Amino acid sequence: MDTKKEQKEQKEQNQYFCKKCDFKCFKKYNFERHNLTGKHSRIHFGYILDTKKEQKEQNNIYGEDFYKCECGKEYKYSQGLSKHKKICTYTIETSQNIVPNDKELIMVLIKENSELKNMVLDVCQKIQPLNNTINSHNVNSNNKTFNLNVFLNETCKDAMNITDFVESLKLQLCDLEYVGKLGFVNGISNIIVKKLNSLDETKRPIHCTDAKREVLYVKDEDKWEKENEENVKLRKVIKKIANKNSRLLYEFKEKYPDCGKSESKYSDHYNKLIIEAMGGSGDNDIEKEDKIIKMIAREVVIDKANY
Repeated sequence: MDTKKEQKEQKEQNQYFCKKCDFKCFKKYNFERHNLTGKHSRIHFGYILDTKKEQKEQNNIYGEDFYKCECGKEYKYSQGLSKHKKICTYTIETSQNIVPNDKELIMVLIKENSELKNMVLDVCQKIQPLNNTINSHNVNSNNKTFNLNVFLNETCKDAMNITDFVESLKLQLCDLEYVGKLGFVNGISNIIVKKLNSLDETKRPIHCTDAKREVLYVKDEDKWEKENEENVKLRKVIKKIANKNSRLLYEFKEKYPDCGKSESKYSDHYNKLIIEAMGGSGDNDIEKEDKIIKMIAREVVIDKANY
């Protein structure tokens, strides 16, 4: 009896034991084989051999094929492993753990989408009154039409008469010399336009409603009238102002008494002033007046957007 007891104690001393896995064996080969199992790896190191290549390399350490499932169970043949995987709950539990996460993610996205939708609706509600105001302003602006009669008879009721405009022109020698330098058309145009620009738009005696067609309105004898196709009133204005300018020749001669003599240094300049003051070169006075009227019309076009 003592001999059997001693043998048993000796056998237990030679036993290999994995405390964490609660695994016992008497052969070192089996113990080392256990240390390579998935179960042992999970418990001791917290990981699983993922790839089949790694799995096979570990299985073949001792020259024998070895198949194991991710759950830790081991099979000598692949058929056994395949059959086991059909009923193994390890992967199913993993999949089931993912589904709730997906559901939670979907619920979060739905909630965020709902919040975003509410924000967009709130912004739209705030913008709508502003759009209505802008649209209303645009409609009113588009519906606002220019009334020529109101503009002339009310807005411009205090405008000068064309005759008063001509009388108000106080020409100087510099105007005469400017006509001599630029020529009759540009010189006389400059005198008229400069005076018109010095007046407020509502005080001017001339207005143009269509620059392309040169549609002009002139105030004369306290009433506004549309100029006829011949522009009779404006042609009279041009002639009167040209006459005023030519009278300055006497003032120039008084300033430079010898200008009439050929040997005088002012002789050529004086002769040029005479030519331009009297209408310049060329015999077609109508064409010259047409050019002056065109320049005037371009400067007195009504800005209808302001009225």
